[in-house]
Amino acid sequence: MRIRIALGTGGRAGAGCRRRADSVAAHRASRRNRARSVDHEPATPARHRGPRRPWTGRRPGRHRSQDRPAWRHRARSVVAVGLAWRIGCHRRPETRAWPRHRCPRAPHQGKHDVKAQANPRATLAKILDPISIDAFLRESFGKRPLLIRGQPGKFDFLMKPSRMIFGLDKVTEIRCVFGGLKQATIGPADIREMYEAGATICVTDMQLAHRSLWTAARNVRREIGFAGRVDFRAYLSPPSSGFDFHYDARTATTLQLDGEKTWWYATSPHTLFPTENSTRTDMAAVHRAVARQTIRKVTLYPGDLLCLPPGLWHKARAGDGGSLALNMAFNHSGATVGDVLLDALKASLAGMPDAMRPFVTGAGPTGVAELEPHIATCIAALRDTLASFDGKRLAPRLASVADKAGRT
Repeated sequence: MRIRIALGTGGRAGAGCRRRADSVAAHRASRRNRARSVDHEPATPARHRGPRRPWTGRRPGRHRSQDRPAWRHRARSVVAVGLAWRIGCHRRPETRAWPRHRCPRAPHQGKHDVKAQANPRATLAKILDPISIDAFLRESFGKRPLLIRGQPGKFDFLMKPSRMIFGLDKVTEIRCVFGGLKQATIGPADIREMYEAGATICVTDMQLAHRSLWTAARNVRREIGFAGRVDFRAYLSPPSSGFDFHYDARTATTLQLDGEKTWWYATSPHTLFPTENSTRTDMAAVHRAVARQTIRKVTLYPGDLLCLPPGLWHKARAGDGGSLALNMAFNHSGATVGDVLLDALKASLAGMPDAMRPFVTGAGPTGVAELEPHIATCIAALRDTLASFDGKRLAPRLASVADKAGRT
């Protein structure tokens, strides 16, 4: 494979290159004629000499570069005709990748294709296809459930099912969950035993084990300007096992990779944007709350997506062949409008000695009474800060927080 890089004409430099090229060409022609006169037969071109013998050392009469294996040969020859450089690059198949600055363009690719590769399709758009990102944010995100049917292999660009077992020593936590939401923390060596015992295996922070997921999580945050944390979790369920009713303190987007899983979920959230997950100790109270909701049932197949808002009751059970799913979680804790307002209020008190002063209450009520003037000063400062707040001032602050989160 050769790459031709066209250069501009160079005046005297170009004439010198042509003279040197002519002398080199004449020298090579004389050598070929001398070989014909000695051997009485035409010289065989190098490309038709047949397979190269294994290299066993330097052989007389051969150039050192010819003793190297073909995949290690990097010959550069400057051809002055037309002032073009030909850089000969030979590689060993499946062993040595093309250097980036020498990578040849595929025959079917044009300049428009290369430009399209520089601006690849948004990660979230590929996940939500055929739903647009704007429609997702406007109608579903954090508001109501969304079901998108897909084709098997749709999410292979994130993680193929066969890759799930790799890198589990890097994740944050691995849990096994039995009926009634009874669960325990386990290690990678315990997964097979717990799976055969009928437990669903839950792996948190899969993006720490797979770079493709880490890149996808970062891209999704940047594409929608999400100030919270996006992470991926894997759920491996044996046949006819799963979770009982519960709700999560995050927007949970299930991506079905393999097998089947049946979901039951409410049509509206029980709690709007909760800060904690539902309780696991009083399941009787959970079932009473679920009984007052309208429940829908749906079965997910490979390539399907189900997005549930936070605070929505739901449960899941794997099919007869088991199930493997990814969960793309949007964690809003610490990234709400209230959190930004609290940070702004804390910043307004940072320059006040009365607010930064540590306090002690003493042994009696007199110590508490001495704190009242300091508290009144801080409250007055907070009132002034709140009075200066308005939407036009805080909106850029929210945008900067989201932009900073998307770059991390």
